[in-house]
Amino acid sequence: MLDPDCPFCQIVQGESHAHVLFKDARTTAFLDLRPINPGHTLVVPNEHEPDFFRLPNDLYSDLMLSVKRLATALAAVTQPRKVGLIIAGFDVPHTHVHVVPMHDYHDITSRAFADPDRVPPTEKQLAEMAGRVRGEIE
Repeated sequence: MLDPDCPFCQIVQGESHAHVLFKDARTTAFLDLRPINPGHTLVVPNEHEPDFFRLPNDLYSDLMLSVKRLATALAAVTQPRKVGLIIAGFDVPHTHVHVVPMHDYHDITSRAFADPDRVPPTEKQLAEMAGRVRGEIE
């Protein structure tokens, strides 16, 4: 079931603009608008559920397999030291996994999220990154 007021449900339904990297029957991946690093992506279940631990086991498994698929593509495109994952869900109450190309340990700590010097990418930069990642997804 979807929540018409949820911005991620709106993306899943195609009602809101996003740089979608892939969508399958159970999950959708799209670029974060305020990325920690270029390529930072959100992977969401296509069903609305605020808490990841409440997902049915099969949907949780499908979500994490999509995360793995995306992380592989991001590693090829961005060449990070690591690809990190964050599941928080405070900003949007829809389960989502942040998949972040990491160049430094603090790329996925609270310091990265609170960095006042972090500048959001332009629409053109997001579109270019989306095209590069889509080209790596198998």
